[in-house]
Amino acid sequence: MSLRIRIEIEGQAPRILSAGGAVVTVGRAEGNDLLIADARISSRHGRFLRRGEGYAYEDLGSRNGSLVEAAGGRTVVRPPDQVPIAAGTRLLLGDLQGPVVLVVESAPAHVGSLASEDDMGGTVVAARALSHLVEAGATPNDPATLRSLFQLLRDLSGRVEPQEVLSRIGTAVLERLPQARSVTVLMADGTGEYVPESTRVREAAGPGGPPSATLVRRAVERREVVTYVAGQPTPSASVVGVAAAVLVPLPAGDDVIGVLHVDAMEGSFTPDDIGFLAIVGTHVAASLGSARRFRALQLERQSLQAENAALKAMPRPILGRSDTLKECLRQLERVARTQTTVLIAGETGTGKELAARFVHAHSPRTAKVFSALNCGALPENLLESELFGHKKGAFTGAVRDHAGLFEACDGGTVFLDEIGEISPAVQVRLLRVLQEREVQPVGATRPQKVDVRIVAATNRDLKAEVAAGRFREDLYYRLAVFPVRLPALRERRGDVELLAEQFRAAATARHGKRVPGFTTEALAMLARYAWPGNVRQLEHEIERAVILAQDAEPIGTTDLSSAVTGGTPLPTPTVGDTDLPIGPLHDVMDQLERRVVARCLAENDNNRTRAAQILGISRQALQAKLARWRDQGVPVAELGGEP
Repeated sequence: MSLRIRIEIEGQAPRILSAGGAVVTVGRAEGNDLLIADARISSRHGRFLRRGEGYAYEDLGSRNGSLVEAAGGRTVVRPPDQVPIAAGTRLLLGDLQGPVVLVVESAPAHVGSLASEDDMGGTVVAARALSHLVEAGATPNDPATLRSLFQLLRDLSGRVEPQEVLSRIGTAVLERLPQARSVTVLMADGTGEYVPESTRVREAAGPGGPPSATLVRRAVERREVVTYVAGQPTPSASVVGVAAAVLVPLPAGDDVIGVLHVDAMEGSFTPDDIGFLAIVGTHVAASLGSARRFRALQLERQSLQAENAALKAMPRPILGRSDTLKECLRQLERVARTQTTVLIAGETGTGKELAARFVHAHSPRTAKVFSALNCGALPENLLESELFGHKKGAFTGAVRDHAGLFEACDGGTVFLDEIGEISPAVQVRLLRVLQEREVQPVGATRPQKVDVRIVAATNRDLKAEVAAGRFREDLYYRLAVFPVRLPALRERRGDVELLAEQFRAAATARHGKRVPGFTTEALAMLARYAWPGNVRQLEHEIERAVILAQDAEPIGTTDLSSAVTGGTPLPTPTVGDTDLPIGPLHDVMDQLERRVVARCLAENDNNRTRAAQILGISRQALQAKLARWRDQGVPVAELGGEP
């Protein structure tokens, strides 16, 4: 069953190569069965596939193509076509003006049609309908046969992996039939041919010859159990190298999904053996069909899970149509294509993490990890461990090595929110990451290199923090290579209505309610409000309104919170407004921020957890702001009193 190929390349002496097997590959790269080191040949150019008793050639999508010359005609081979070949066939590979020529000197002949097959020469001993044999052998009297069948059926029960079913079939047949040399299950491929899917060979016994393609088709099309022995073969039934063999079709409903082929080392199979194999074939087909369907469902489920995970991993879009937001996104998109460190500034709730994810999604690192950490939510020692990692035994509770965020995100993007909250000690260690691109875990003696992009965010004026000595100047300039300021929601004209509608649709789907929209008055009230908590506050406000709204009724003014409907939106700064503080911008913004926080605390009975939720910040961040203002000497009453 081997191929003998003569390779003709202009300017070189012809070479003759031989290869055998079910698949013979041709290509330029190492590992091909027929290796042709020529630039006109692709790395994996094509392959010869055994089809029954003969071979066919298939092009594997080569760069320069394949052409088959046979019987005075030419055939261009286009994937996934498979063109039969025989002795004398010429294959022109690569550039057709000066091709590499493969001449098939010898190859097994293809089998003729089923109609030409008969019992001449003793080839086919018997062929009986599967249903008749099953009925005849349905009540075997041999205790060993009964035990073998029972054991096989019990083993197959509940098996959902096709390979497990195939393996158990081979084992059971070899145990029951001591004269059997090998057991092969042939399954239909995409072209309608039946090819070996699994083979079990008895230890110390060489494999027998493959079954005749003619007899395989007979077993499938007539649903017959075909028994044949060696003899003078007919031209259409080339059976060699076996003493006796059996072909059993594997029916599944109206289809035959495969064929069970068993051959013997010596002697032949008895009628009881044939009956046993017929019963096995019918039950095996059911188990194998179920296993294949289960496997297909598993693969489909895995594909859907992977697709779902990919969709969940996609960053939420930054919604808005205002010019201020569009300009900000243009800047982020331009810097995303580089490796530059980005510092995102903006008020709380403006969507700084979304902006960081936007940078990552539009960067060359998009296929790598994105991780976010709120620096203001962790104490110093825990923050160090989370960022830089630690070694086992570095401190109490360090029972194992822990990879820090920078190490775990190697190749990806790290987002550090509230960067202005980190302590001086952490600032020093972060500076080393930015300067040297290396981290040293807590308790480690040597640093290690990392490749991460840092996107940092803050709602503080870091320049003022530097001037006050609370933030390192060198770290600031390392972080602010490309500073971008996200606009507050009150600066995004027209975006409140757009965002409110998006949040309404998401909240109704999440809570299973039918809330068709907003009344005109409610929408106008949302647009007038100043939104000190920005987009996050708006999202929470809309979710609350959806929960309170009557089913099938639009959101009205009564569904909005008192903060929005109280008629006291934050004052819009105007020239000559005497209520606004005067002075450096940082100080003015700090005083306004204190007013917003103080009013929110007062309206919520000094409940810091509820105030933080309304403001759209964490309770830890609120605590940090209050502590900072107390350190600056701000009166307690102005901060809402003691907690």
